[in-house]
Amino acid sequence: MIARIGHLYNIICRFYWSVRVRLQLRIRRVPLPKGFVVLGPLGLSARGRIRIGENVTIVNSSRFNRAGINHPTQLVAGQGATLTIGNNTGISGAAIFCSESISIGNNVLIGANCNIYDTDFHPVDFMRRREGMPCKTAPIVIEDDVWLGAGVTVLKGVMIGARTVIAAGSVVTSDIPPDCLAAGVPCKVIRFLAPTHVASIE
Repeated sequence: MIARIGHLYNIICRFYWSVRVRLQLRIRRVPLPKGFVVLGPLGLSARGRIRIGENVTIVNSSRFNRAGINHPTQLVAGQGATLTIGNNTGISGAAIFCSESISIGNNVLIGANCNIYDTDFHPVDFMRRREGMPCKTAPIVIEDDVWLGAGVTVLKGVMIGARTVIAAGSVVTSDIPPDCLAAGVPCKVIRFLAPTHVASIE
């Protein structure tokens, strides 16, 4: 009986969040993608352009991902910015803040509580901060089949190559090549991965 009640509750939750996100997307003029699944409240700000591919799943509650989501996913595209999320991508409680351009490929896994920022938010120089001067921004590209472990932070100007795995808690400040395992603060290549199935994919 308890299991049935839990199952029914999950069905109701999925329906509620589906209706809510449809309204959010319509209000912000973001096209509704095919197979889009959102579980839990989604933070969405689209002064710029947000393009979401097919069969994307965004999880925003620890009820649906026991890895420990600290906050709902935030998708932000500032004025004139473009945030693109590819097909079959999964996101759990991430903060993705786009001031210029962020491109996330197909089949990407973005673990719990990741941060992806293409902006410094504030200048490094304290006088420029006092004066409200603009900060630096640079595009981010995350290629197909990348896996970002829990708590990874990706900073401005970075490209992460296809099929690469970024270990949990890493801070990515420079480009990472394809087909490798990378970790650390700042993130560095630990080893290259065997090119299993690469030929068949390409």
